[in-house]
Amino acid sequence: MDEGDIAQEYQSRHNQDAIRAALPIKVERPSRTSCLDCECDIPELRRIAVPGCERCVRCEAENETLRRR
Repeated sequence: MDEGDIAQEYQSRHNQDAIRAALPIKVERPSRTSCLDCECDIPELRRIAVPGCERCVRCEAENETLRRR
């Protein structure tokens, strides 16, 4: 195995790790029907699109903004 093979193997592992990190996490809990924060109803289409969701779109956006800070 030469340096090129080693570099290619490293790059392949790095790419696979990045792909795994980008894949959605499988959620096995049901979505909430009301928002954890504001207690408004979470629309059925959101519950289907985002399995395991706990917040309405507005509250989730606010929560993500706070986590980034």
